[in-house]
Amino acid sequence: MNLAKKYINRNFIRSIKLAQKFKKNVEGVVAVEFAFVGVPFFLLIFGILEISLVFMAEINLAHATADTARKLRTNQAGIDTIDKFKADICSKVVFVPNCLSKVKVEVKTYPDFASIDTTYDLNDDGSLNDNFLFESVPPGSIATVRTFIEWELFAKIPDLGLGNLPNNNRLVQGFSAFRSEPSLNANVNAN
Repeated sequence: MNLAKKYINRNFIRSIKLAQKFKKNVEGVVAVEFAFVGVPFFLLIFGILEISLVFMAEINLAHATADTARKLRTNQAGIDTIDKFKADICSKVVFVPNCLSKVKVEVKTYPDFASIDTTYDLNDDGSLNDNFLFESVPPGSIATVRTFIEWELFAKIPDLGLGNLPNNNRLVQGFSAFRSEPSLNANVNAN
């Protein structure tokens, strides 16, 4: 029994000495601390960058939509097809690769401002419905211009709330409602 006690004491003393030696050794402490702090830090950085890119895309598309819709409102020549309209939008939008194939455009006329529909249609799978109208805007009519781009999020961080489509991408949109100006010929004939 004495031998067992001596053996336990010796192992206990060795383990205490080893613990003290480990306590004094500070090599690798920074790496361990960085492992705890690094993951949340990089998630925060990627989240800030992603939010900034989405915000910039929203503002950029809204500005491009308003600027191109102004050409319709003022009856400027040159925007009579959807392809020309998309080309004009994409010439003003930056940071969107393959803009011509990604941008969706709808130009629609309404009898009055109260009947304007601002919702967008989604398919059963949650993707954006592609059957948009591109109507001509006669002088003096009320019209809306809506543009959509499906923005693919780079860092698909769960629970960040940036993705508003089922595939966790963001639907970025621009909108403009206006009454087009009467044509110059209509004013001349009225006088």
